[in-house]
Amino acid sequence: MRALRRSKMEQKVKHKLYMGYQGIMLPIPPVLSAKGAQKGEKGARANADSLTELERRVHHFIVLKMVDAREPITADMIADETGIPLDQVCTIIDKLENLKTFIYRSDGQGIDWAYPLSLNNTGFLMTSSSGETFFAA
Repeated sequence: MRALRRSKMEQKVKHKLYMGYQGIMLPIPPVLSAKGAQKGEKGARANADSLTELERRVHHFIVLKMVDAREPITADMIADETGIPLDQVCTIIDKLENLKTFIYRSDGQGIDWAYPLSLNNTGFLMTSSSGETFFAA
């Protein structure tokens, strides 16, 4: 019975957007959630379009490295393994982080979050087609 309730609840919540406020989950009206989703998609697309090929290369390197990483990824590591000068890597990392879409450095140094992966326990797991599990950013 409990599994049936959970299944129904998951189906019900799956297609709605809720916002937590003081321990209560409040539904967001579909008109507002759709408008917010469109705005978010537009902003993410603009951020992605603003990246140069080299910036994309660094971002892709970070995400691929994140799959095997057990510690935050540093600018030195990126520079050493890609052959891109360290000062250029630092500039690219700063840009990617400032866009607030691609990476995050919780300690200001090592990258521990690179969309869509996180080294930290976010409470959200995703599974790759090969069966590996990762924390979702």
